[in-house]
Amino acid sequence: AAAMPFVRHQMGTEFIQQQHASLAGERGQPGTDNGMDLEAENQARDQQTPSQQPPRSDLVLVFPYKTRALVKWGEAEMDEDARGLQPPTETEKHKMGTWKSKRSTVLHALSDSGLVLMLYYSRDRDEIFVRVGADVNHLRQVAEMKRYKLELKAQYLSAFAEYKNDYAGRRELNYSDRCVVSHIYKTHLTSAEDKAYPQPGAIFRSGDRIRLIDHIIRASDHNCAGVDVGQLMHDGDLLHYFPMHEHNKLRELDADWFKCFAWGSPQHIDKVRDYYGERIALYFLFMSHLNKWLIVPALVGIVLTCVEGLVHSPDNPTAIVLCVGMGFWAIFFVHFWRRLAATYSLKWGTLGMGKQLEPTRPEFQGVSRINPVTGRVDRYYPWSERIWRVLFSGSVLSVAIICLIFAIMVLFVLRRIFHERSGRLMFQVLNALAVELFNAVFTNVAKWLTDRENHRAYSEYQNHLLAKTVIFKFVNCYISLYYIAFFKDNSYLFNVKMECVGGDCMNDLGSQLAIFMITRLTLQNFLELGLPYFSKFLKNYREGATFNTSLFTNPLTIMPDLSSAEKQSKKEDYDVYEDMDEVLILYGYTTLFVVACPWVPAVSLISSVLECFLDQKK
Repeated sequence: AAAMPFVRHQMGTEFIQQQHASLAGERGQPGTDNGMDLEAENQARDQQTPSQQPPRSDLVLVFPYKTRALVKWGEAEMDEDARGLQPPTETEKHKMGTWKSKRSTVLHALSDSGLVLMLYYSRDRDEIFVRVGADVNHLRQVAEMKRYKLELKAQYLSAFAEYKNDYAGRRELNYSDRCVVSHIYKTHLTSAEDKAYPQPGAIFRSGDRIRLIDHIIRASDHNCAGVDVGQLMHDGDLLHYFPMHEHNKLRELDADWFKCFAWGSPQHIDKVRDYYGERIALYFLFMSHLNKWLIVPALVGIVLTCVEGLVHSPDNPTAIVLCVGMGFWAIFFVHFWRRLAATYSLKWGTLGMGKQLEPTRPEFQGVSRINPVTGRVDRYYPWSERIWRVLFSGSVLSVAIICLIFAIMVLFVLRRIFHERSGRLMFQVLNALAVELFNAVFTNVAKWLTDRENHRAYSEYQNHLLAKTVIFKFVNCYISLYYIAFFKDNSYLFNVKMECVGGDCMNDLGSQLAIFMITRLTLQNFLELGLPYFSKFLKNYREGATFNTSLFTNPLTIMPDLSSAEKQSKKEDYDVYEDMDEVLILYGYTTLFVVACPWVPAVSLISSVLECFLDQKK
């Protein structure tokens, strides 16, 4: 890799200083050893024309460089001797040499395809970060070749059409065949850029640029690299592959988080779609639809709760009105959601989208053979072998549900035995905690089972995982409530007669549902917000401890900050499916048992808005 002109094996700070010095030389300003100050840098950048500015880096590839941070390897051996690093073993030399050879091949392919690369070490110098970008002309060529659809301007009904480059025409025909269509495509600008003249690349949204660059990296077409990202990650030759965040757009979304993620006004939900893509935008569109529709049941539920508190009638006079009203609410909620989803699918150009060939998951195991669709070497795993693993997963799911029912019934028996000692509330709280614990444990079990099934595509994997978790969580979250509502009164469990408090199971059902909702509102959201931050903090702490104690012998050495790309590589991957099944459980609590606790829609509304806030932070 040292022979390639676009590869610079140096620290990120050194790279930036050299770029500043060269930029200062071009502007006739003296460069310094410490680099250009921030004001001079901004002035020089503002003076650059769009053609001189380097393209934005939209994707990041992270390659392994050394097996351990304490190993001495690479061209900078003198520096690494001064840092007191250890010489590698023969096994480590062979492994790092293999990484270097494969990394050089990939970088050559990326450079030959016309992509713009910027390389730098990680803070511990054990990884190489490659930031990948593409200039506007390259994106336009690939978009035309790929027949990529872009949004048109409002005067053209905001429809989607395949991108076409302008054609200047032929001179011998006096340019009569000239075709200029670049003006019909919509430009996407941030709030700070609204008054500025749109640049040529403004017709591409963040998601468009990422998809096009990903196509250039993966595809074997003309001017494409043909890199098998899944195979590289499967073999351990590539550690991470992710898009870079645009912090100015993130700040704009965070500033209007309620309108963008919780309320979903047309202008703001389009911003979510432009940045995150259609799948994430549809999820938050559903959440905003749910929030709006929960307002009326929440207000009615609070009023009916106050009426019941004043009447003190055991006949529950408001139950019939509430049941009929929520029945119609559930019907119309689904109906209008279908209309809303179809409207935005048409608006976003995804309504008629068919199935597309998905890349192979890095975790997929199989025999290498020629893919008959792509004509490239790909891994293959026959369904005749997977079916046995699917049957095993079904068996484990059945046994888990049986054990779950048994554990819940034992809790009900213990509650009945200790009810005279004021143990009713304690066992209801214990039941709610057990439900959340079982959900967390089986989610990990379901991931392990789905990993064993060895699915090739992400959609297959997520569908099988979602089926397992939804079935288990449906039984786990609702079995207690169904038992209290329909079977508890005058029934027997393990030869113990069960009775409802005061002979009215509706009170039992209402209190248990209320505790379920409060537990989900507090404990689950706290863990959902805290665990990713704790995981990120733990990773940074471990790397920082290794950096401080092992890499440098001088105790006065100051640990540099992580680069933006390295910080992002430490974060957990966001999975919208995990949040979606939580919303389905919340929807079930709101509609199935609301008659026992009329104020539950109000709690659901608060929980849903809080879920939107937490999800947008992910």
